[in-house]
Amino acid sequence: MDKYYTVMIIPEKAKGVKSIRIPVGIVRSISFFIALLLILITIFAYDYWKILQQVYENKHLTLENRQLKEQIQLFQLKMNSLSDDLSRINLFERKLRVITGLESNNLEDGKPFLDTSSELKLDFSNLEENPLFQEMKTNYDKKIATSLGLEKSYTITKEWSDLARRSFALSSDFAKFDIQYLKIKEVISSIEENINNLDQYLLDKASFLHSTPTLLPAQGWITSYFGQRISPYSGKLKMHEGIDVGAPYGTSIVSPADGVVTFSGEKAGFGKFVQVDHGYGIETIYAHSQALFVKSGEKIKRGSKLAAVGNTGHSTGPHLHYEVRVNGIAVDPLYFILE
Repeated sequence: MDKYYTVMIIPEKAKGVKSIRIPVGIVRSISFFIALLLILITIFAYDYWKILQQVYENKHLTLENRQLKEQIQLFQLKMNSLSDDLSRINLFERKLRVITGLESNNLEDGKPFLDTSSELKLDFSNLEENPLFQEMKTNYDKKIATSLGLEKSYTITKEWSDLARRSFALSSDFAKFDIQYLKIKEVISSIEENINNLDQYLLDKASFLHSTPTLLPAQGWITSYFGQRISPYSGKLKMHEGIDVGAPYGTSIVSPADGVVTFSGEKAGFGKFVQVDHGYGIETIYAHSQALFVKSGEKIKRGSKLAAVGNTGHSTGPHLHYEVRVNGIAVDPLYFILE
């Protein structure tokens, strides 16, 4: 038996009561459709709110992308300027290498002092052809996808929606910027290495010059030169392996170069004797001194006072016997003296 809902209508005036009978199924159907309508309205309202939120986010991303693109363009200009600066530094560094003798200037070929045709040029064109470009671009795509929560769709389809593609428009620019940075870093490392080599070369040159005995150790006059001579003691021809500098007693004997004292004391035939190692295989010897002012192992500089002229050992009068030895072989000290 069907069930009904009874609705009674009672008018204000006594004209009789009316009643309407509505089936229960109809009432339930109407209630279901009302509930469904409320659910649909709620869903549509939520979707509309999400769309508004997405629109706002898209506007924000568009503005941010525009600002990033402007920044990248500014960085590109700075990168190009840096490339020009590096080219000038590289040319200057090569000029220094030619001046110091580390690089040939090829003048015999009729070329200028420095051939600028081989000057450093950082070429930033066709960066997309670089083997690293696609790898770097893909890495930036993945990073951006992760930040936007789109990494799953990228993994499955390897494609982006039109909405997402706007956020990835700068991946290529980022990849190009990284390649430019790596190129510049490589050039800077090369220039730094060359400058370090040049610096070490100049330091060695300076050290060698400081170690070269260019001074006459005592103020006086040369009484005997380097070479064969008749020995004043034996009367026979004998090699004189240094020069003799005649000077009054007590005249200062100074070091002609930087070095380390390897011996200071008495030595048979040489009397009071000083030997100095200047490095680079160069040694100097000072004999017949009256007094010694340095000790073995002492570091000395050019002009340091070593001893005083005397007449000790096998000597016929006050003088300095001065020798220069290169790798243990006596050479003429006058080859080195500049002052």
